[in-house]
Amino acid sequence: MATKIYYLSSEVTPFSEATDLAIISNKVPAHFQEKKQDLRIFTPRYGFVSERRYIIREVIRLKEIEVEFKGELTYGAAKSAFVPSTKVQVYFMEYAPYFGGKNKTLYKVNESRYNQRNAEKYFYFSKIAIENLTYLYWQPEFILCNDWTTAMVPVLMKTVYAEEEFFTEMKTVLNLVNIEEMGKVGKKQFEMAGLLPEDYSGYEDNLLGLAIKHADEIISISINGKDNKKQIEKHKNIQKALKNSGKKVKYFTVPEDTEENWEQLYLDLETFFGVEN
Repeated sequence: MATKIYYLSSEVTPFSEATDLAIISNKVPAHFQEKKQDLRIFTPRYGFVSERRYIIREVIRLKEIEVEFKGELTYGAAKSAFVPSTKVQVYFMEYAPYFGGKNKTLYKVNESRYNQRNAEKYFYFSKIAIENLTYLYWQPEFILCNDWTTAMVPVLMKTVYAEEEFFTEMKTVLNLVNIEEMGKVGKKQFEMAGLLPEDYSGYEDNLLGLAIKHADEIISISINGKDNKKQIEKHKNIQKALKNSGKKVKYFTVPEDTEENWEQLYLDLETFFGVEN
């Protein structure tokens, strides 16, 4: 039986590329699709992503996805395409006020300064990613939340959506790739997403820590010879959250960009997600 994985990522090669996450979000889904698993990607359609070039099509039931954000009802949408040269389905989330711009750096307003609206933008993305499942009538076993841009999803699943039966069997997996500042995150941003003060108490300035508290599993995929383990072990907020929760990070690495190393990564991830060979 195919494993159902909802793959959330703020960047996917070749559509949007800013960090190693884009490469991971292309190669890993492609492998799982080749293994006949039911993996679907959800990513923003930034203003520079061409509908014509990538044959992005409208999905009638996803034309108006209702999302409560900042205390108001808003309507986003999702369209469908495939990752080029694969059969991996991609749902592109559209919401022009946050993602209609053409800045290909994605998270920065210039080389040295992060966009201070990052938290607001990607908290919205996280909420609509969850709501999208109810419009698809699809219940994955795993929601793979890649990086700080989707770190709000495990939090929302255990707070705002905790009592909704539709979501109760889904497990969230937080993948830590880039441990970077995402801009200002605090009370105002948390409450935009619908959290109450008690939901983030003790984690007012610690989004990743809050996500670790609520995620069912924490992993870290590193490629291109990078070692996320060293960086994570030096991160005080992450270490504090891991200690408080009793959870451990499972590390997956590609030390050199060779087919053999990628194949080992795929095998390790298959084992992690319980894929039947």
